[in-house]
Amino acid sequence: MIFFRRLFFKAIHMSNWTFFFATFSLILFSSFFMYYVEPETFVSPFEGLWWTMTTVVTVGYGDVSPTTVLGKLFAMLLYIFGIGLMTVLIGKIIDTLSIRKRMKEEGRLTITHDQHIILINWTSRARIALTELLETFPDVHAVIIDETVEKIPFLHERVDFVKGAPASELTLTQANFLKAKSIMIFSPDHALTPSTADGLTLLIASGIEAAAQKYGRNVYTICEVADSTHLNAFSYANVEEFITPNDTAAHLAARSIFFNGSSEIIRQLTCHDGYDLYHIENNSGWQTYRDAKRVLDEKGILLVANHHDFSIMKKLDDPIPKNARLFIVCDEEAYSKL
Repeated sequence: MIFFRRLFFKAIHMSNWTFFFATFSLILFSSFFMYYVEPETFVSPFEGLWWTMTTVVTVGYGDVSPTTVLGKLFAMLLYIFGIGLMTVLIGKIIDTLSIRKRMKEEGRLTITHDQHIILINWTSRARIALTELLETFPDVHAVIIDETVEKIPFLHERVDFVKGAPASELTLTQANFLKAKSIMIFSPDHALTPSTADGLTLLIASGIEAAAQKYGRNVYTICEVADSTHLNAFSYANVEEFITPNDTAAHLAARSIFFNGSSEIIRQLTCHDGYDLYHIENNSGWQTYRDAKRVLDEKGILLVANHHDFSIMKKLDDPIPKNARLFIVCDEEAYSKL
């Protein structure tokens, strides 16, 4: 009895890979051993494997069973060792899954996805943006980076979490930032002043740029800027886009007062309600913007810009660049047909 207890505790403390190999070896050996001992009962090694698996998991269908003394003696040993090993194996599998789940919740797993979206600093605006991303794009995968929250703040099968300093190369590497589609840095809520908030955002953006340059890569970075007067400071960090929520809201309010209904247009374009803003590549071989506009008009689609250039309406006969990203306005049905 003491021997079996020691053997059981020794099995529990084995490394997972060693234990998995030992269990697999026992099952494989038992399958071939029963085929060798009783070839008339177990007509193939697979029959031996079937009997071994139904035995160690205590199912015991009884469709095949040993008939010789040696076979029955081996079966009794398998009852003792095999069932015990399978019990420990199931426990180890559950422990492994539990540990992985806890590590994911605590942001300690390394991200292996590519073309994902990284959201830095968890704020109320980040929650709204993430919800919109998940609802609008069914294939998008997002990663949240934050050093202030203890566990993943947004539970979703397509959302992961990395806990750590966002400006740290170690944290960025854990989030697989070099293979990300884009990185959005939200202005932190806990900052006392806009200058402090933008200073922290600039620090993170500079850290991302420095880490990307180290590997000779470019990462598309978008920053939320609390005070638009600080935009010049961000020009040295090679940030691709800026969002100034306070200024945008103020300008939108002013235009809504003088041009009634303009806020509803912006709301539809930003809230995925009715018509929406999409971008497309020039996969149809259009030579000029006029060619693209004519075809898109026939489909009920409005061509508005190339990248952030809205002046294409004044140069419809200009050739479309090879790297053009044409922005259009249409409903989801027209976009899916396109």
